Amino acid sequence: MGERMYAAPASRAAAQPGEIIPVAVPDLPDGVVIRDATPADAAALEPVMRLADPDNPEGSWRQLPTEIRQSGEADKYTRVRAVQETESGALVGGTMSLSAAWAFTHPMLVGSPNGHIIAGLVATLDSLAVVDAWRGKGIARALAADTERAAGAHEPGKFGAAILYVTHEPELTDFYAGLAFTLSPDGIGIPTPLGLICHGPIKGFCFSVKPLCTGLQMQDMPIPYGRHLVIRGVLPGPAR
Repeated sequence: MGERMYAAPASRAAAQPGEIIPVAVPDLPDGVVIRDATPADAAALEPVMRLADPDNPEGSWRQLPTEIRQSGEADKYTRVRAVQETESGALVGGTMSLSAAWAFTHPMLVGSPNGHIIAGLVATLDSLAVVDAWRGKGIARALAADTERAAGAHEPGKFGAAILYVTHEPELTDFYAGLAFTLSPDGIGIPTPLGLICHGPIKGFCFSVKPLCTGLQMQDMPIPYGRHLVIRGVLPGPAR
């Protein structure tokens, strides 16, 4: 998937993020549990995760062994979770959450500590998948909430993310809206001391965003390539 990133002037100050918003993970149906994925799960979990992006031969599932390994490293923000049938042991769902990797290559952030800071404060729900036989039972909602709670938690040595965003097909807009995500058709913008850092758009996809802490403000704004949801309060920004 192609993407466009650029910077525009920031127009107002941003408040510091506040308290973590509590997240309740819905109960799972009988017969399955959510757990951390292990390196031994990679082969069985790959075809499940491919369901999240079945038409993309370069999808994130290709990096699954690496992502699982990094999810156990203290200095990484990666997290891979698996849904397992308790009786058979089969893996029937999963999700990956990552840091905002695009922050490391944004032209305004290369060489700046803000790149690492933003990558930690902006979490990405990268893949979410459930096999056909278990769909419609609330597992996807539980996985999304599980990801949201973990991303916002202040684990030792890590920032707690201020927002969680997901890039998704338009037909999933209602699903994420039902989880209190806000739609931004063409991308997101984050005010920083250097200006407004924007990510997207990606052709054929939408962005949905959810604050993970109080004190954030989201504003729909026109940009040269459509409309972005500007999230103020992730980092301090210049005053008007």
